[in-house]
This record gives sequence, structure tokens and C-alpha cells, in this order.
Amino acid sequence: MLSLNASMAQLRMEVRDSAGTTLPGYGDDFFDLRLPGDHSCVAQTLLRMLRGDDFRSPVHSVHFFRGGAEIGRWSVDDERAEMRFIDACARTPPAAA
Repeated sequence: MLSLNASMAQLRMEVRDSAGTTLPGYGDDFFDLRLPGDHSCVAQTLLRMLRGDDFRSPVHSVHFFRGGAEIGRWSVDDERAEMRFIDACARTPPAAA
């Protein structure tokens, strides 16, 4: 069985509202296996899962920290920017061959 001690690194996840206030009951600390991966993509997936179809959800952003430094994040604002980009690309005619 694994036991955590002070020398073992941990990841911290915070879930925040639109004012940047940490929402209690959502965040947690995890044992950091230092697996390769994009923590922003994980945050994006978690944000979508936590919000679901509830447009009035207080969940606005998900953040991951390692050793006090933010290593990944995703927010409702990022979702909107991504959708604007996708829409703009869809309206852009392809380049002439």
C-alpha cells in the first residue's frame, strides 16, 4: 500500500467560480506519478464533466498545481475562445490549390 509523505510530490486540483474563488468540495490533492500528459486537456475534460449541461453551474475553471506552480488549467472563457476559433476556421474558405 502506498503511503504519502512529505518527500512525495503531489498534484493539487482546484475548481473555481467566475470570481476566482475556490469552490469547496471539488478540489483535491493527488499523488504525482509524473506521467506525461497535458494537464490542460485533463482540466478541459473535468470542466466539461463538472458543468455538464448546467449553464448556471458555479464551476468556471479547473486548475492543476505542482509544487505551487500552475501546470494546467481550463475555463469557461477558454471554451468560448476555442468555439470562436473553430467557428472562424469553418467560415474561412480553403486556400486555392
